[in-house]
Amino acid sequence: MKKWHHSMNLFQRMLLYFAIVMILPLIIVASIIYMQSSNSLEKQTEDYLGQVVTNVSFQTDRFVKNYELVTLPLVSNPNVKHFLDLEANNVKVEEHIRYQNYEEIWTMMDNIILQKPEINRMYIMGDNGRHIDLRDKGSSFSKEKYNHLKKITPDSGKIIIYPSNQNGTMTLTIARKIRGMKSFSPNGILIIQINASELGVLWKEANLGNEGFFMIADRDGKVIYHPDSKFIGNTLKEVGRQKIAQFNHGTFFDEWNNESTFFHFLTSEYTGWKLIGAVPESQLLAPISGVRLTGIISAIVVTIIALMISLNFISQIMKPIRLLERTMKTVEQGKWKKVPNLSRNDEISSLLRSYNTMVDRLSTLVDQVYIAELKNKQVKIELQERELEKQKIEIQALQSQINPHFLYNTLETMNAYGVINEVKEISEMSEALASMFRYSVRNLELVTLADEIVHVKSYLTIHDHRVKKPINLVVDIDPLLYGAPMAKLSLQPLVENAIQHGYRKGMKEIVITIRTTIHGSCLHVSVIDNGKGITNERLVEIQKAMKPDRKNKLELRSDLGIGVTNVNRRIQLLFGDQYGLDLKSKVNEGTMVSIVLPNKPRHSKSEQTA
Repeated sequence: MKKWHHSMNLFQRMLLYFAIVMILPLIIVASIIYMQSSNSLEKQTEDYLGQVVTNVSFQTDRFVKNYELVTLPLVSNPNVKHFLDLEANNVKVEEHIRYQNYEEIWTMMDNIILQKPEINRMYIMGDNGRHIDLRDKGSSFSKEKYNHLKKITPDSGKIIIYPSNQNGTMTLTIARKIRGMKSFSPNGILIIQINASELGVLWKEANLGNEGFFMIADRDGKVIYHPDSKFIGNTLKEVGRQKIAQFNHGTFFDEWNNESTFFHFLTSEYTGWKLIGAVPESQLLAPISGVRLTGIISAIVVTIIALMISLNFISQIMKPIRLLERTMKTVEQGKWKKVPNLSRNDEISSLLRSYNTMVDRLSTLVDQVYIAELKNKQVKIELQERELEKQKIEIQALQSQINPHFLYNTLETMNAYGVINEVKEISEMSEALASMFRYSVRNLELVTLADEIVHVKSYLTIHDHRVKKPINLVVDIDPLLYGAPMAKLSLQPLVENAIQHGYRKGMKEIVITIRTTIHGSCLHVSVIDNGKGITNERLVEIQKAMKPDRKNKLELRSDLGIGVTNVNRRIQLLFGDQYGLDLKSKVNEGTMVSIVLPNKPRHSKSEQTA
């Protein structure tokens, strides 16, 4: 194809291009009209199918829910509950039941059937092996079927329904678990078989066109109802199964009966069924088939007209174009050669004169355009950078205003739910996390030692609930030092490191001590653990990494964490390079990390309270 295209001369190419230019807009317009018409029909069909399916779903749910309400007195009846609590294989009790409980239960069941004559059969069967069967037609209710129903029926007492088509008659089987007086767990099942011909007529009367149809599938995509019984038991294709498994309602195209079909489905909240309306794609797009034929005919006519116009036009411009071609080949070699002017005075002659003028100014214009392009690019880059910076600042400002309030309110809500529902763990964790979050977003660099202790206790509360391995925290602090200034979030990372890196196998108890001592003009706030300790080589390496005058920063491994160097550097930035962290450790005995701070004048208790 490419070789053939290259072998064409200018006349042939222009003829081809003119034909393409003339027909391409028509093709695009026809395609857009066709696509819009197709989308409009699809939307109309989706709306119509949605109305039909929604109406059928409402009628079906109302039909089934009525049976749940009708059977509610039977489920809560004391005689039924006593019947389920009877011991199995007890002859004396069996005689007692036959003359007292059975008659009353039968009467209730018979009254229900009088209200609902479409009921074919009604069972009550318990774990004790006893059962009551109304309208028994000779078929037995097997233990295997009972165990199967018990497995698939929810313990909440909600009913399950599944339809079947027997000899052209729609039958619904409804089952729900019931329990006796002595047990909180269900120990029996109520089963009703209903002649659902009325419901089957409702489903069959769903008007979906000559070729459209309504069907019902379960959550796995297996068809449990179809107006054509031969399709019952079939399974939707992979696309359909994925759609109905992931969503409660929606539309999709998939193959059905060897034909592309448009499906609209809705999930019944009451039965869990997938109610599906379907229309073949051929029926869906039938109204716009004429548009496609019109487009094809129009394209053929336009092509013929374009060829005729192109032949006449190209023949008039071919000669000067070839002249210009020969001259431009000379220019390609670096020789700025002009074309001879023509005697005639038309657009082609004007083009050649303009070309001659262009040759004179080409060199200058190239330089000007190049410089202007560089300036434009630079201006665009600067504008983009300013815009990005502006957006970034706006986003940061919004986040700083919204996120803290949103997250804090969410944690308070979680705490309230925990208190209301008496879930102590949720209440304690959310309250502790809210306290930590509120503390973290405080716009302060310096806090008090008391603030840090509260933050550490909140952290340990959350840790205890997460890990279920309580930490024994010992606070040995002079009460007069609780007001001492500290860098915010400097104590909790040290406690966290002590837990994560100090633990060793075989430890009976993790003990962490927070102790304050005065050494001259310095206050030491120490975090002491009874963990595995740090080797001398590693201890020297860490101490070297925390020196303020080091030229090359050492990237620490996870032995003690980058948080240690971060805390150390923040203390130095706030109080001076002579302060920071001091580490002491012995292998298998523990580690002591001391925060060295300036010893400020002590506050009295009255000052602390104020």
